[in-house]
Amino acid sequence: MAIPAGHRFPITFDELFPQGFFVLKVERAQEFNEGKAPRPANDKVTGLPVWTVQGTDPSARGKNTGAVVKIASEYQPVPPEVLPGTPFRPAVFTGLKVSPYVRDGWVNYTIWAEEMLSPQDAAKGRRGNGKSDSSAGAPPVAA
Repeated sequence: MAIPAGHRFPITFDELFPQGFFVLKVERAQEFNEGKAPRPANDKVTGLPVWTVQGTDPSARGKNTGAVVKIASEYQPVPPEVLPGTPFRPAVFTGLKVSPYVRDGWVNYTIWAEEMLSPQDAAKGRRGNGKSDSSAGAPPVAA
């Protein structure tokens, strides 16, 4: 049995980020090709623009607690509000998948998500556009 390159394996938020995820910034992903200027990246599966959510993973070991989650979406994802009295923006991701790859002899993985929500909205079963789970498949709302 062959697994195609770039396959995305499902994983739950709690498996990947057992102590949560805190957003630092969201920006358009760039595609780098050797010898060429970087250009905005599009998802090879959906063709949609790719956004990177850069953040920190408190459960990460060692000095590197940084994590990047990619979201393919027509519109830039909007991070949840800052927790009052802190600089932290906790986020929960739905539809998480990982795509492993090998670089310099090490196995790494790209993290993909369908959507970024506040923990409060995720607990209430809301989607990023404020609708209930019955809106699954609805397009993202522009921010």
